[in-house]
Amino acid sequence: MDRSERREDWSRPVRTGDNTGVNDQPHAPQPPLPSSTARYGGLEGPEETDTPELFPGEKALSRTRAGSREEMRILRRHYNWVNMVIALVACLVLVLAALALAPRPSGDITREVEYWTVAENAQPAADFDLAVPDMPEGWHSNAASFDHEGTPAVETWYVSLVADDDEGWMSLRQTDAEETPDAWAESYLEDFAETGESDLGGTSFTRFEGVGSSDRALLGQADGTVLLFIGSGEWAQLEAWAEDATQSVGAVAD
Repeated sequence: MDRSERREDWSRPVRTGDNTGVNDQPHAPQPPLPSSTARYGGLEGPEETDTPELFPGEKALSRTRAGSREEMRILRRHYNWVNMVIALVACLVLVLAALALAPRPSGDITREVEYWTVAENAQPAADFDLAVPDMPEGWHSNAASFDHEGTPAVETWYVSLVADDDEGWMSLRQTDAEETPDAWAESYLEDFAETGESDLGGTSFTRFEGVGSSDRALLGQADGTVLLFIGSGEWAQLEAWAEDATQSVGAVAD
């Protein structure tokens, strides 16, 4: 073997089995460099977590310097609504305390009206003598007035009675017969049907019964006035009060 052949053999890499030559071996992966946090002890600060805030603005306050303007700004922004809620709760407590301490009326607070007194005050302004019947036993008056009522509206004396056990009611309406058209009474009797006549102390009254209800009505005239009685319950009670009212016309004027 001459020198040129030996030189060529020496330039070839030496192979041993399946191993490659030194120049053919791949480079091993280099381990990653440590992060700045690992190298310098956490200069990047604490990691953010999803832990809920104990109070509004807690995380924002943790990143500010105590006593700084930024801290005051955060406090004003997050705590104004808290103060408002506290104020509202305090007001509510005061209102509830006031209601609890307020005196309550004792006994029966049912409204009762002295219709005799109302009649005495109304009689000078009325153009007809008012009917003021006695109060039946077990009843009380809850309304009395002298005003324009009905259709057409005319001067009307009105008294309402209610049973003490709330099991019945009666009302009296009285107007001037000369000034009152038939339509006035008809406006109150639209849901009633005529059923007969009643003679009460020499005065004739027309009977009416409610259509689809237990209400009853009596319509008649006495001493130049129209008298209309409407109520619930038995005929006997309504007729007794109507008869008393007929005999009481002019009692206040006398």
